[in-house]
Amino acid sequence: MLRIAVPDIGKPLAYKDGTTLKGMDVDFAKALAEVMGLKPEISLIPFSGALTGLQADKFDISFGEFYVTDERLKVVDFVTDWQDYSSFLALKSSNAKLNQLSDICGKAVGGMAGSAELEMLKTAVPKCTAPGTTVSSFPSVSNAVLALNSGRVAGVLINRSGAQESIRMDQGLTATGEIGGGPCAVAVARNGHSDAMDAAVKAAFEQLMQSGAYAEILKTNDTEYGALKDAAVYKAGATPPKYGF
Repeated sequence: MLRIAVPDIGKPLAYKDGTTLKGMDVDFAKALAEVMGLKPEISLIPFSGALTGLQADKFDISFGEFYVTDERLKVVDFVTDWQDYSSFLALKSSNAKLNQLSDICGKAVGGMAGSAELEMLKTAVPKCTAPGTTVSSFPSVSNAVLALNSGRVAGVLINRSGAQESIRMDQGLTATGEIGGGPCAVAVARNGHSDAMDAAVKAAFEQLMQSGAYAEILKTNDTEYGALKDAAVYKAGATPPKYGF
């Protein structure tokens, strides 16, 4: 049994269609377990519960498009599997003009709870000289969109694929800016089996890449722009990848 957490990020990454779990992360989870010769036990969870769930031994691995950071490497290992960047989700009718982090100054903005985007926003706030800069945290994309439509925030910094799906569902939204960017990773629980699990997940992803199954999953979910050529392992003390933020 491979216990897999899949954060509820929304289409095209992870979502529920009736009672069925779908999305790129769900397809990766099933394919990964099959290559590893294990039965997948997939749990759809809030993004903010992924790393704590791994630490509490609820899951063996977690998807979620994690950026690899020094802080996260203190508690889990990572195996890269895809790449992404972030954009501001905003109303088409807005004149906020959010294209880079400095554009948040004097505005109310938000990010997903536990996300790298939320940390980017919080880090940018002290650099603002304009008053009234606020950052809100949202548990789900749907909550963030409600805040946008109600005028509580001018923009929400989110992964590009999540922004694209929100726009598909609400034509009144738009996405601006290319912020951050770099390899995303699957998080692996740190325990006595971490080294073996890291190696197995890396090998499984590289087998999927070589067989063409990886490309097929990306094509099915319209996420081909984020394809990687190989997988890399990051453990405690490793130097994280350089991201564009």
